[in-house]
Amino acid sequence: MKILIVEDEELYADKLEMLIEKLEYTHLGTVDNSSAALQLIRKTPPDLILMDIHIQGAHDGIELADLINKEFDIPIVFITSLQDDLTFNRAARTRPKQFITKPFNELQLQRSIELCVRNLPDQSVEEPEWETDLLFKDHLFIKVRQKLEKVAINDILYAEADGRYCQIYTEEKKFLVRLTLQELIDMLPPAVFMQTHRGYLVNANKILSIDLQDSFVVLKNHQIPLSKRHREALLKKLNWI
Repeated sequence: MKILIVEDEELYADKLEMLIEKLEYTHLGTVDNSSAALQLIRKTPPDLILMDIHIQGAHDGIELADLINKEFDIPIVFITSLQDDLTFNRAARTRPKQFITKPFNELQLQRSIELCVRNLPDQSVEEPEWETDLLFKDHLFIKVRQKLEKVAINDILYAEADGRYCQIYTEEKKFLVRLTLQELIDMLPPAVFMQTHRGYLVNANKILSIDLQDSFVVLKNHQIPLSKRHREALLKKLNWI
């Protein structure tokens, strides 16, 4: 779950970033103006946008929401200190998922985000092209259309939760398997595969570095989020001095 923050007040931006980290979602970025927001959204569309109405740039948050709606289907939560009827009615026409006024209550905002997440369209309704079929000691077979493809367990870089399914990444390929992340965790050797986040499982043998300041794990060409909840357990299993 990737969340973008569009907020020009540093205090509230920091609060939103801390809440996203607490909920263990992926913080896609924080921008303070409409131009930077559009640029980032077009490059990497988020799953949810938390947006102030009074922002910098050529467009305010409501105008920006209109532009986003013309190109994308991304849920937006307005977070604003503006409480007048005119602003609310303008915002309502963009069909936001929530309209929250500042100063907000953290629990209120947390529940609003969770409701938005639960109401997102199920991306896994369609029948997947791949599903896990056979597991052996050092490899597994993944069904790719009408054939079984052998994948060495040690070749797996990481897995990412995707609803009721998982995306399994190797250096060369990506597979969608019909397993929850927990089911995949139960199948793979616990001495090798560790959770770094509630939505990610990594091969510890593939870790190149860990950024303790910005909280992410570096694999080959990949940065995987590292949550506070899983950081201590991961560090305990690694040999570091």
